Amino acid sequence: MFNDYEDITERIAEPPKWWDEYGVPRYAEYGPYQVANIYAQETALVEIACSACWRHFEVAFSIPGTGLQETIGKCGSLAEAIQKGEIHYGDPPNYGNCRDGASMGCYNLRVLQYWSRANEKHSWLRDSLLEIELPDAREMRRLEVEKIVVNFPDIRGRKQLL
Repeated sequence: MFNDYEDITERIAEPPKWWDEYGVPRYAEYGPYQVANIYAQETALVEIACSACWRHFEVAFSIPGTGLQETIGKCGSLAEAIQKGEIHYGDPPNYGNCRDGASMGCYNLRVLQYWSRANEKHSWLRDSLLEIELPDAREMRRLEVEKIVVNFPDIRGRKQLL
């Protein structure tokens, strides 16, 4: 569970653009030099959704760093965890007064940006091949359809209009 940072978010009219690895709101455009972990070798901006209220957030991952096992499980790198669909942010940022609280876990939906500096120059390079939809996105779509069907039960009996 993260702090709510209301002392920051209440003073700025616009919502945060993204959240760092520690759930801190960020207002600048995302880039690998903006992550909290100055020792990061890999970083990704990932779209997630709160598992309770389904609010979407853009959050940063960075490796190596604290919470490594929770983030990538048994994978050896952030890239491998993305490819296997095993990337995990944990609780969503504590923002927006979710009715169920800020410790509900989240759906990890898609990788928006992936960066690595595992190269000779140690400079950040973007790899768009790892900017993919994650397995939770399919589950989230299924739940959204289920929610519609529950809220509008007669929708199943309707004939498709041409």
